[in-house]
Amino acid sequence: MGELNENVVCQGPVTFHYGVHTKIGKNTFINFNFTCQDDCEVTIGENCDFGPNVTIVTPIHPLLPDERRALMCPDGVGRRLCYAKPVNIGNNCWICAGATILPGVTIGDGCVIGAGSVVTKDIPAGSFAAGNPCRVIRPITEADSMANKPEILGDCSVIK
Repeated sequence: MGELNENVVCQGPVTFHYGVHTKIGKNTFINFNFTCQDDCEVTIGENCDFGPNVTIVTPIHPLLPDERRALMCPDGVGRRLCYAKPVNIGNNCWICAGATILPGVTIGDGCVIGAGSVVTKDIPAGSFAAGNPCRVIRPITEADSMANKPEILGDCSVIK
């Protein structure tokens, strides 16, 4: 791994294409079947949670088939090349089950990405976003506190 901070829990199986391009902040939980195709840098902040079956991909491939087979390099040799854009996930994010995060995306601090979402564009901090393609649904506010949901909270209480 490029960087794996303390108290990171990865509940296997998890798969990294390279691993060396990925940095994971402290106190992050990654559930099973996590896939990270880190052909370039992937940065995951602190205190993040990932549901099962989340995928992060950084590669970008040519759309034309001939260009996928080979592109001409400066040395005059045709090669199959990989292009990629980095992915950045802020602190305190929750990426729900089955979400896919595509190349070049930045997810701001404190976001929740809904289950099954396909994140194609940047998501601003403090947003709940979902869908395919993923879009901001609304800001996350104090009204979302579990203190306002006694039917779910039961006998527990919010830590202040």
